[in-house]
Amino acid sequence: MDQTSDCFSVNMEREIAETKARLCLDCGKCTTACPVARYDVEFNPRLIVQRWLSSNGAKGQDPSIWQCLGCYGCVERCNYQVKFPEFIDALRYEAREQGHNAICSHGGSLQSLMRIMAGDIQQDRLGWVPDDIKVAEESDTAFFAGCASYFDVIFDDLGVQTSENNKGALRLLNRAGIEFALLPNERCCGHDLLQQGDRQGAFALAKANMGEFGTRGIKKIITGCPECLHMLRDVYPKITGERAFEIKHITEVLAPLVDSGDLKLGHLSKKVTYHDPCRLGRLAGLYDQARSMLKSVRGMEVVEMEMNRDKSLCCGATPWVNCGLVNRQVQQERLSQARATGAEMLVTACPKCQIHLNCAQKLERQSVPRVEIEDLVTLLVHSLEQEDSNDQS
Repeated sequence: MDQTSDCFSVNMEREIAETKARLCLDCGKCTTACPVARYDVEFNPRLIVQRWLSSNGAKGQDPSIWQCLGCYGCVERCNYQVKFPEFIDALRYEAREQGHNAICSHGGSLQSLMRIMAGDIQQDRLGWVPDDIKVAEESDTAFFAGCASYFDVIFDDLGVQTSENNKGALRLLNRAGIEFALLPNERCCGHDLLQQGDRQGAFALAKANMGEFGTRGIKKIITGCPECLHMLRDVYPKITGERAFEIKHITEVLAPLVDSGDLKLGHLSKKVTYHDPCRLGRLAGLYDQARSMLKSVRGMEVVEMEMNRDKSLCCGATPWVNCGLVNRQVQQERLSQARATGAEMLVTACPKCQIHLNCAQKLERQSVPRVEIEDLVTLLVHSLEQEDSNDQS
């Protein structure tokens, strides 16, 4: 078996060693940190590990494995850094191999879309790019757009246009004088298929993307999505055996320029609170960049929620599966924390956080606290537009 296929198969002894599952003790710190366990008394990360280990991997479906959000809150609290979410991913793969599957949200449309992209297709992915954005015909730096333009169609009823986030990122890159290309046949990064146990589908997407990067001579990739960052930076090297590209999130690129004064932001009188996405925070360790840029907007006040940075509460997102009451309760708690700050707006840097928190407000109109939700780079662009408008008046 070659290296690429081997890393996307499941050898449970290897998975146990890599995730340190046998180091899981009886302390229960994972359970106290778990947002699902806060509302589902039957969900217990420690017991899931112990059940599997004590059964010696006996065949059988544990329905609780589909409840994990993969937020890494448990890993952050664990003294031994047991990688419970990755252990869960392996169990989900095994479950799928046995014919057990999660309940797909949105009629499985997102999973179907990802699997279509994994095939040999040619896409027209760049129709969302406005004429005022300058894109290099050839560059060794690419902006990885992710699935934002597809989300626009699927979640149009929420009033969320995640492609606007990408437009904002590109406008800020233009303003900073950073040259970049866009990839006309880029695919989904594969994050959600991987997290729900479809390793073959995730590998096919990764292979297609790697081919696109290689064909176009890409050496540096900028992402707007934290999940794309995690896949390209942390997972793709396991497939290729080496890190062939420099991978950075848009906040890593822009924040140093803002701090140095090379990229000046505008003015916006608003009180905001920042929600740390799990993949950008606990997995990538990027906490200060977004906050620094928000504080650089003149007139903006930034306040912190009760749970922030490495203790940030997950938005309740899943890989588009098994979204139910517990997820809504987690989202309601997060929105309550935002409202408690007195902020007018919750700002995030993840399209899925933006989608899920908006969705919670739409479905539970009476019980869920209301707060405006905006993407980070979109808000930064608005600060510049506001200043330009004031200068003209």
